[in-house]
Amino acid sequence: MNELSQNIRRIALGAVWSFLLMALVFGYWQVVRAPALRAHPYNQQAQQRAKSIKPGFIYTGDGELVMGVEKDDEGWQHTYPAGPVYCHLTGYNENTGLQKGLREALLGIGAYQDRWGAVGYTEQGLDVVLTIDSKAQRRATKLMEGRRGAVVALNPGNGAILAMVSAPSYDPARVMESQMNYEMFTNHPASPELNRALQGLYPPGTILQILVAAAGLDTGVATEQKVFDCTGTEQIAGITVNCSKLGGHGRLTLSRALADSCNIAFAELAQLIGPEQFRNYAKKLHPLEGSDLPLPTAQGKMADLVGDDAETELVEAALGQEATLVTPIAMARLAATIASGGRVIQPYLVDRITRQGGETVTDYRGGRLGAAINQETAQQVAGMMQVSVEEGSASNVVLSGCRVAAQTGWAQNPEGKPHSWALGFGPVEAPQAAVAVIVENTVPGRPAAGPIARQILEVLLSCQ
Repeated sequence: MNELSQNIRRIALGAVWSFLLMALVFGYWQVVRAPALRAHPYNQQAQQRAKSIKPGFIYTGDGELVMGVEKDDEGWQHTYPAGPVYCHLTGYNENTGLQKGLREALLGIGAYQDRWGAVGYTEQGLDVVLTIDSKAQRRATKLMEGRRGAVVALNPGNGAILAMVSAPSYDPARVMESQMNYEMFTNHPASPELNRALQGLYPPGTILQILVAAAGLDTGVATEQKVFDCTGTEQIAGITVNCSKLGGHGRLTLSRALADSCNIAFAELAQLIGPEQFRNYAKKLHPLEGSDLPLPTAQGKMADLVGDDAETELVEAALGQEATLVTPIAMARLAATIASGGRVIQPYLVDRITRQGGETVTDYRGGRLGAAINQETAQQVAGMMQVSVEEGSASNVVLSGCRVAAQTGWAQNPEGKPHSWALGFGPVEAPQAAVAVIVENTVPGRPAAGPIARQILEVLLSCQ
C-alpha cells in the first residue's frame, strides 16, 4: 500500500512539474518574447498589423515637429514639415534614417510594447523627442547650402547632439514621389543620401594637432613653452614636411605652434611622443571610434604605427594625412573632450520616448568613455586653442561677448581641392557647446569652416 502511495505521489509530482514547465515555456514565448516576435520584420502578420498602427511623431528638443504622419488610401504615411533641415535624421522611407533605427519605438512594438498586454495589439506608436536644437539645426542647414560637408554640435557636459547636418541635403518627400526621382537621387554625383556627419571619412589635417598637443603635454615630453625651430621645410622620418608659412615660422613655442598651425613643430612633437604612446592616446581620445546612435556610423582609420615604417606613419598621422581618416562627429567629440576637462563622452541623439499624452516611457543620457587626459592638460590645450582664436589661425571664430577656444585648418585631399576644418567650443569658462565643421573642396586661404563654426556657437551660447 505504501509503495502504491509513493507511486501515485511520483506521478502527481511529475504532472505538476510538467505543468509548471509548460507554463514557464508558454509564458516566456507569450509574454517575454512575444513583443519581439510580433515586431520582427520577417513576420508577415506583424508587417500587416504595423501598417494599421498610427506611427509616433519626432520632435526636436525645443518642440519643433521633425516628422509627422497623415493617412491616405494606402494607410499612414510620414510627413516632413521641414524636410531638408532634418533629412539625414528622418531618412526618406522606413528603411532609412530614424524611421529604421527607431522603428519599434515609432510603432510602439517590440521592446516598446507592454508585455503584460501581450494578447492585444497597439493602435498608436510612441513619440520621439530628440536632443536637437532647432535654431542651430536650421542655421547649420542654411550655412551649408551649396556646399558639401557636415556640421556637428554637442553638449560637452553630457554628449547631447545639438545639431547634426550633412550637405548637400534633400527633400525626403520628393525622393519617393516617383521611380525617376528615386533613381536620380540615389545616383546623384554629390551623394546626398550619405550622412557625412556620421559616415563621411576625411583626413583631419591640422586639426589633429589638438590630439598631438594633448598627448605631448599629458606624457610630459613637452610644455606649452617648449621651443621648436620651423624653417618652412624639413625632412622628418624620411618624409618632407612643409609648413603653411612660406619660409617658416622660425623659433616658436608649442602654444604658438598650435595658434599658427605649424606642421613642422607638431611632426617633431610626435617624434618625441613616439609611436607606442601616440597609439595609446589615439585609443584613449577615441578619434577613430564610431558612435552608439540609432543611425549608421563609420569607424575612422589610422596606420598601425608598428614595424619598420612606424616612425614615418607616426609623422603622417600627426599631420592628419595619408592613412588617417576621421568622421565629423568624432572630431566634435574630440573638441568636447577638451571642453569637459579631458573626459570622453558618448554622443546621444534621442532625449526621450513618450506616449501621446506626454508620459515618458524611456529617457536617455550619454555615457562616458573614461578620462583620456588629466584636467590640467585639457585646460592647457583649451588655453592654446583660445590663443588660436584671439591671435592665430582661428581668428575667424572670434565671438563677441564670449571667450571661445578653436582650431581651424586644412586637410589635403588626394582627389581634388583641400577640405576646410574647424573645431571649437565655448564659453571657455563653462563650456555649453562644442562644434566640428568640415567643408569639402575649398580654396586655401578663403574662410570656410571657421565662420560657420562661429555662427553655430553664436546660436547655442548665452553670450552677452
